[in-house]
Amino acid sequence: MTQEQLGALIGTDKTVISKLESGRTRLSQARMMAIAASLGCGVAELLEPVAPSVPGWGDDASVEVAEVDIYGDRRGGFLASHEGRPQGFREDETIAQWRFPAAYLSSELQVRAAAVRIVEVRGDGMEPTLMPGDRVMVNLADQSPSPPGVFALWDGQGVVIKRLELIMGSHPPLVEIRSDNPHHRVYERAAADIDIIGRVVWVGRRL
Repeated sequence: MTQEQLGALIGTDKTVISKLESGRTRLSQARMMAIAASLGCGVAELLEPVAPSVPGWGDDASVEVAEVDIYGDRRGGFLASHEGRPQGFREDETIAQWRFPAAYLSSELQVRAAAVRIVEVRGDGMEPTLMPGDRVMVNLADQSPSPPGVFALWDGQGVVIKRLELIMGSHPPLVEIRSDNPHHRVYERAAADIDIIGRVVWVGRRL
């Protein structure tokens, strides 16, 4: 029912209904009874609070995201290898399945379920932002360090999680690779020489 239709039922116009809905006009008892009668309900139903809804969250609309073991077979796992150089994404062994509301992934994180993986954080390089044992979600569809952020990448020895930033004006393009732990050094690499797996978009931690 539109505001105009409800206004006509109780002898007023849509402007008054709009003000009632927004709280700019006080809802009198007489008008409340008129609205209830027009809607075929009791006054108590009009006063009953309604919990806000989040699209999709109230349904059983959930999707699975695989947690993969990136610390197992380093040459044939998360990144495939050819003659010693990683050549792109290759699926690792799935060790767990996490369930997320589909609406949370699409609306809040703005990722596709098929393009994300959960991985475990190991080492102290990203403390205190990320702690050993944390799980992070990596968006494989976002491999650009501009804007800067936290990424999973192949550093030549294995998969690590670091903060990356493209150094503007550098030619050829350089990327600064930084650990949040101040005890780890900051270094630079040519963008062409690093293999970015994806951007970290979510973290889960046991308290």
